[in-house]
Amino acid sequence: MLKFQSVCFFIGLFLCVAAPAKRLYKFVDDNGIIHYTDREPKTDQPVDSWLVQPELSQLVTLSQERLRTYSRVFATNYWHGPVEIGLVLTSQENIQTTPSLPNSVVVPDNGRSQVLEIRPAEPDRGWRYELGYSAVPGDPSARPDDTVYRLPFRRGEKFYVGQAFGGLASHSHKQSYHAVDITMPEGTPVLAARGGRVMVAEEDFYGAGLDLDKYASRANNVRVLHDDGTMAIYAHLQLESVAVRAGRSVKAGELIGLSGNTGYSSGPHLHFALQVNEGLELATVPFVFATREGDQRPRPGQWLEHPQ
Repeated sequence: MLKFQSVCFFIGLFLCVAAPAKRLYKFVDDNGIIHYTDREPKTDQPVDSWLVQPELSQLVTLSQERLRTYSRVFATNYWHGPVEIGLVLTSQENIQTTPSLPNSVVVPDNGRSQVLEIRPAEPDRGWRYELGYSAVPGDPSARPDDTVYRLPFRRGEKFYVGQAFGGLASHSHKQSYHAVDITMPEGTPVLAARGGRVMVAEEDFYGAGLDLDKYASRANNVRVLHDDGTMAIYAHLQLESVAVRAGRSVKAGELIGLSGNTGYSSGPHLHFALQVNEGLELATVPFVFATREGDQRPRPGQWLEHPQ
């Protein structure tokens, strides 16, 4: 009889979004009973409400199916779009894997896929392992096309570029280098710059500041997957203002949500970027807006207006 030692999963990088239920309500009904709910109640009685900062929940998980002579590892992707998962052994004893590690695999949207098979190298000995993993949205085989992007606001409006490609304030890293910060008042309608499918939509965060550890992952945002595999990011949106839901399609010019000042931010603006997965690493790629001045990349200090 085989002797199995304990098997552990070492958690690498999780992809997360806000858990629901960020606003709570309290009211007293006609019978004097106090009610608490996370949905706005339909009542004529006075209602108290308050905000609760949501926690982050996982969008990618691993699970194990233990069989008599080997184990299978499955990845579940809760995103509405592909996710690449990287696997690595952090410790091992008497095992062999199929495929060999380190390795990565792309798991389709809302899918569960077997990503690994593990068995003892010598069947008559005990075996153990610890597995680490990371996950990045997008398919690394995606290649950006030459689409010219619509300005992400209504015609007749005009907004200023506070920071463009390579901006020193916060656009110095690979995943934000080719991004643009468009200064606009909170509550300004934000429209899709290109059609696609909504991968993730977050609207439950509130508050902003320049504490990177506290606010970096707490910007309300919408991620849209395009036909060429690129992903548009619309970030720092206003609390409870997102007009689209994960899994649905949007057309260019359709309302995404309202601009805001949430997360790692020093003032109201829309952060827009085009991202690709460069093999377990998100990177931004340059893009071109259709503007009144012609098709061009955004530049700092520029006033953006739609073509006539």
